[in-house]
Amino acid sequence: MLYSVDFSECAAIRQLTTAEVADTFTAALESAGATILHAVSHTFPGTGLTCALLLSESHAVLHTWPETGTINLDIFSCSTRLKSLDAIGELGRLFGAGTVSIQEVPRADGHHRGVISRSA
Repeated sequence: MLYSVDFSECAAIRQLTTAEVADTFTAALESAGATILHAVSHTFPGTGLTCALLLSESHAVLHTWPETGTINLDIFSCSTRLKSLDAIGELGRLFGAGTVSIQEVPRADGHHRGVISRSA
């Protein structure tokens, strides 16, 4: 399942350092059942942060725009063990999001054998 999330009006984002944002993101995913294999972050001078987590369940990516109070989050998981919606709720609360918009996109799990699908 893929979750694409927009957090708006994030009151807390301007008070947090980029390290605190990355740590909060990592902790929320771990708390929701993710197994983090590797984390990488890049801070854009004077603006935001991009943090990517490679998970044994797949991956999660967070982008911040502190100047507008906006955070975008994508979580892709091929495991029902990862409680993505729990992580999303926790991050929205911790970042003080005034608005949370979630798009849920079902994805093929990659385990089907012998099925071929083509689109034009």
